[in-house]
Amino acid sequence: MKPAVLLVAALALGAAAAPVGSAKPKPAGPSLPGEAVELKTVDGWTLKAMFAPSEPGKMTLLLLHGTGQRKEDWKRLAFPLTRAGYGVMAVDLRGHGESRVSPSGEELTWKKLRATPTANDFADMSRDAEAAVGWLAGQGVPEDSIGFIGSEVGGSIAIRYAATHQKVPLVVMLSPGMRWQEVLTPNALRALKRPIPTPVLMIYSEADKRTAKEVPILHSFAKFAVGERHATLIMVPQERGTRMFKAQRALVGQVIDWLGNPIAPEAAAVSTAPLTGGTTRVLFRTIDAKDLIDDTGTPPPSVQPSDDDD
Repeated sequence: MKPAVLLVAALALGAAAAPVGSAKPKPAGPSLPGEAVELKTVDGWTLKAMFAPSEPGKMTLLLLHGTGQRKEDWKRLAFPLTRAGYGVMAVDLRGHGESRVSPSGEELTWKKLRATPTANDFADMSRDAEAAVGWLAGQGVPEDSIGFIGSEVGGSIAIRYAATHQKVPLVVMLSPGMRWQEVLTPNALRALKRPIPTPVLMIYSEADKRTAKEVPILHSFAKFAVGERHATLIMVPQERGTRMFKAQRALVGQVIDWLGNPIAPEAAAVSTAPLTGGTTRVLFRTIDAKDLIDDTGTPPPSVQPSDDDD
């Protein structure tokens, strides 16, 4: 037999002898960019987070998830943010993900957290945000370069933190609500009325009946507080919270574009054109809310915040 024929025969025998399915599976990629860090809150919680630093001159975004979720739910947004040069810190809020050990040492999941007018563990998540900002500041990240992106109750925590910390440069709220887990938001939006406005972006789904009903009211408060050019609204067809990034992939690019230019030009108008690669609709700085705002720019009594909204 000729050498070339022998070589072909040997290769064929080797292939036949190889066990089926012996190829090594492709290793899974990282769940989030950056490195694991540990945060301590003033009331004794130990929180787990992932942090990736920004490029020089870029913001760092603090990512706060919704009820029953975890930091890994930000994966579809976190990686594009870092590729755009932004720093990110995704936190497992108390009772969620890897942050389940309470100050007493008891394992406490989010299902056991209280959400009542007199005792609200979700409202106490503001201390989680404070711990994250404090850790970042300790790493040399300027507080006025730490923006917030929050989903559902995480968005409520974000806007309430911004209401009492004027250095927050901007806030993104995914599926915002009037009172996620009894964490109220209207007065927090009203408190943003100050000399230097804090730009706010709200994103919601028209298929999510609860937020679709409440967002126009919240958006009216945002416009009244920070002005038309600093309050942006994006509506997508479906899903809620971080799941909107999976359902509408073009949404990630829209958020990153807004982060780079959160203040609309003077002549901004409503746009309902579909995004490239999706059906997301973007409404910049205004919706038809004539029934929410009167000629003086004041919300009517039906949408005024109540006195118990702190």
